[in-house]
Amino acid sequence: MDAAAGPTTSATAWERLFMECDTQGRVLWMNQRARLRLGLLESLPDALPASQSAEMRWFLSSREPGPQPRLISSFRRQGRNENIPVQLVRLIALGNRVVLSAELRARATDRLESQREILRILLEMQSRAVQNYFRLRKLQEALEKRAGAAARPVGAVLAEAIEMERTRTARELHSGVGQTLAGIKMNLELMESRLPGAPSQVSEAIRRIYSLAEDALGEIRHISQRLYRPDWQRLSLPEAIELLWQTMGIPDKFHAKLEIHSMESELPDAVRFTIYRSVQEGLANVLRHARATEVKIELAERAGSAYLALEDNGNGFDVHELIHGAPSLANRGIGLRAMREEVYALSGVFKLTSGPGGTRMEIMLPIAENR
Repeated sequence: MDAAAGPTTSATAWERLFMECDTQGRVLWMNQRARLRLGLLESLPDALPASQSAEMRWFLSSREPGPQPRLISSFRRQGRNENIPVQLVRLIALGNRVVLSAELRARATDRLESQREILRILLEMQSRAVQNYFRLRKLQEALEKRAGAAARPVGAVLAEAIEMERTRTARELHSGVGQTLAGIKMNLELMESRLPGAPSQVSEAIRRIYSLAEDALGEIRHISQRLYRPDWQRLSLPEAIELLWQTMGIPDKFHAKLEIHSMESELPDAVRFTIYRSVQEGLANVLRHARATEVKIELAERAGSAYLALEDNGNGFDVHELIHGAPSLANRGIGLRAMREEVYALSGVFKLTSGPGGTRMEIMLPIAENR
């Protein structure tokens, strides 16, 4: 069965929701926005047209190589006489669990998700994946024995899928929400130029809306740049970290030391992704929160593992409160918790110590286990 093309029209805004179900279509989990848009959806067979039952079974259970399977259909929302056009994309299929994204036409009344909400959705997906990690490892071991060949580790598959979804989200923010905000700014400029004699209250309101749109556009660009950095993926990990070090201006803003030792092994993509994102998150926290004057990074290969250490002499924080989501540290904690869970999913070691004298983060990721 051919993969169907997704919605591409630039005149229409599309919204991506996430859900998890089993191979029979029973819904196990939906993110908050999916519940708001689709209601209390319990099974895909009940929501989709009966004429697509065979196509849906193939969509959920097929393991054929090729592009991600897609299914274009419409949902019947329970309790309402309403059909919602939707395109389903199968992101991950492990055992009898399937993670899907549902692409719907966005409504004009929907509010744009903030940076924290976007990161929270990704973190929620990662948390659920990590919670099932050991169950999936047992299933993987059983399949390996039955097939007589080694399969790829679950953690590596999840890390690459998460990186792919980050890239997809960044593209949509830039080309969808970003272009809409840019259009709003242009129209506000046009309004102001055509109302030269407008009352001061009107002119002030236009300038205020313009400023809000400009701030929102800047935030969207910042988020998309952090999620999607296509240049670094074509580089080796040492080259990518050195580029990040320079583009963030670390040598100009701190007494900085970057120690990159030779890496004899070729790093799997999942390890490269996680190390790079950890450096990116760690340096962003130093710039925003640490009030440090010194920063040091060390990257090396030790005993068959990739080793990363990032250290600063800033004001520090309470590690326990941050990792467990204290309200005053929620924004910073989301990134560090996501980083820690990605490391654990790859059977790695994550150590974080902090106090008045500064903060030190250490990560060890086994190379051979994540190929």
